[in-house]
Amino acid sequence: MKLVYSLLLYCLPVWSFAQEAGIFDKAYKPSSYQVDSVASYIPLKDGKVVYRELITYQGDKEQAYTTLKRWFVNSFPDIQSTVQIDDREAGTLIGKSVRRYNFKSGVSKSDFSMYFTVAINIGADTVEMSVYNIYGSDKRRNNLQMYLEATNAMVNENINFNQHNSVEMFNVDLTKSYFDYLKGKRKKYNGRVVFTVDNEVRTIFESAKKTLM
Repeated sequence: MKLVYSLLLYCLPVWSFAQEAGIFDKAYKPSSYQVDSVASYIPLKDGKVVYRELITYQGDKEQAYTTLKRWFVNSFPDIQSTVQIDDREAGTLIGKSVRRYNFKSGVSKSDFSMYFTVAINIGADTVEMSVYNIYGSDKRRNNLQMYLEATNAMVNENINFNQHNSVEMFNVDLTKSYFDYLKGKRKKYNGRVVFTVDNEVRTIFESAKKTLM
């Protein structure tokens, strides 16, 4: 009974850490074909990855502005998301935001926070929308390593066990990941970064389009 209790005690940190990752509710597992397909049309401007979309709408420009401002607040509720430029007269909205997702690579799982800038310029019947300055913070967890460390800590009664030792933290720049992918550097990982970010950005554009319909 004591052994079972000890096992539960040491596994609890691992379980809680897994629960912490619950905010990363989107999981991507692209094939190499899907990644290659997406990488073939990544948009660049001055050597940087910059997404741009033109959205036509019908109706009043003022109403479009109000609708898109509400859309921004509702679409990016994270506390780190903020509107930085809010010019009703010019029809301009610029803000920083964050999206979260995850992907798996073998026994490792990456919990990825994607940070980016959204710029919205509203014309008479067209909205120009851009997503740029895209980078990420990657928290990679090796689940097998975490399990083995927890088991070893239980056997050796190590009260100082810390599940965060199995976590790597590093920053990712989308433009660098894209060019590294083309060069064959860490191709699987960088390919997944490019694929997932591309999907997230295009989802943002589609959401804005539906809002204006």
